Amino acid sequence: MGRRQDERRNIAEQRWPSLSNLLACYFNEDLSILYGSLEGAFEAAIKDGSLEHRRTILKEWRDWNASEGAVDDVRPSLYDGFAIAVRLEKPIDGRNFMNRLYDGLMERVRKETAPGSRRDGTSR
Repeated sequence: MGRRQDERRNIAEQRWPSLSNLLACYFNEDLSILYGSLEGAFEAAIKDGSLEHRRTILKEWRDWNASEGAVDDVRPSLYDGFAIAVRLEKPIDGRNFMNRLYDGLMERVRKETAPGSRRDGTSR
């Protein structure tokens, strides 16, 4: 790993530890073995963990987006900083990847906090 990659990885782990952990755990080179597909990895990443954990990740995502994500191409941040192993062909693919994660987490949090729902996301 190069010096620049090391620096980005250290920054990501320090500033956004929960987001960094989630991305490294679910979107690594073994995602097909562990989750069957990219879709399966997204589904697992969005559902696993507690409500508070998801809220923490969303907060870190917003902080990441305000600083690192405010560029045209977020792929270097995703590859070097968060060590994802998902091939993203174009700059928009990187943005769509992160937005999909954010949207999925937000939807899950809303389901869990909606009146009449239980903490596990199911209705009463």
